[in-house]
Amino acid sequence: MEFLPKDYQAPKAAGNYMKLQDGENKFRILSQPVLGWEDWIDNKPVRYRMDSKPMKPHDAKKPIKHFWAFIVWNHLEEKIQIFQITQATLRNALEALCQSEDWGAPYFYDIKVSKKGEGVNTEYNLTPVPHKPLPDVVKNAFDEKRCNLEMLFENQDPFLPGYDSYTPGVFSKDSPKIVNISQGQAVELLDMLKHTDPTFQKTVNDYIRGPDIKAASIHELPVEHFDKIKTAVSKKITESKGKAA
Repeated sequence: MEFLPKDYQAPKAAGNYMKLQDGENKFRILSQPVLGWEDWIDNKPVRYRMDSKPMKPHDAKKPIKHFWAFIVWNHLEEKIQIFQITQATLRNALEALCQSEDWGAPYFYDIKVSKKGEGVNTEYNLTPVPHKPLPDVVKNAFDEKRCNLEMLFENQDPFLPGYDSYTPGVFSKDSPKIVNISQGQAVELLDMLKHTDPTFQKTVNDYIRGPDIKAASIHELPVEHFDKIKTAVSKKITESKGKAA
């Protein structure tokens, strides 16, 4: 007689970050993502906003990677966690769902990700699950375990209490939707800012990330603020040229 079942596995401690396990992983996305760049220093991740990508990685063996991070309900762990993805395969699959008329933004249906293999040979397959309402137990768990995704860029624990604000959840189609500026508009503003002094650049970035807008970077600037900021930057450039003349 066996002492333990043949398929026994010791339970793993559930942390605050979702890690894909071999086989099927099921989760529900509960927030808009923050976007940025991840580098590694002393075997610890260091994250930068979209407009602050380092010129080169700290460790040449670990290239800087683009990431998305969002709050999820992990069905396996039955827990609120942060899920960060750097795999282009998963990002592309999620983006395709967002653009699909049948599926749309991935807030109103579960996602399954199958993982197979290890290292560079790892394969991922992402599939959506038919739409269904979010259970109240998940909403309650989200409210009880608040998370500020912006703290990822400060190398702080996003789940600590006491922050001035926390990342809002998206639970229904009535939740407020933010339309960000296009990639072309973001590039236009960044190119214009290059012609201003560092103090002014910091002022603009602080304003964008401040309480009035609360955007993580210029790339995430709500479109309704574009003209106002573009006008201010243009005025600053004109003033600088006048002083130099």
